[in-house]
Amino acid sequence: MGELKQVSEQQQGLVERVKSLGEQVYLANLGLVAKAEEEGKKQYERLIAVGTEARAEKAAETPKPLLVVAGLVQVLIDEADKLTAEHIKQQVESVKLKLTGLKVVEEGQKLFDELVAAGEKRKAA
Repeated sequence: MGELKQVSEQQQGLVERVKSLGEQVYLANLGLVAKAEEEGKKQYERLIAVGTEARAEKAAETPKPLLVVAGLVQVLIDEADKLTAEHIKQQVESVKLKLTGLKVVEEGQKLFDELVAAGEKRKAA
């Protein structure tokens, strides 16, 4: 009978661990949604600001969706202007340095923990 009780306790512990991990994954998903919404709002406001600046004298009468489009076009033009062979080489070297020093497991755990924390915050709200 002692063995049966021990097996039962092990199974119960496993069930609790799976529930806990499931809750963490759920919270990480909530955190991901919260961060995506936050980043989306930032980008939307940025595009409106750039579009407003690009359309200067006509900005007041321009609907927001058109300001977003104007902002997006201006950002693309600005980014295209930056693309030179030297700039691309610098970017490649920067990425290489980041990849060689990257600690994937530690960075992944850090990101997961941040998402869980953001999910807990969103769930509490």
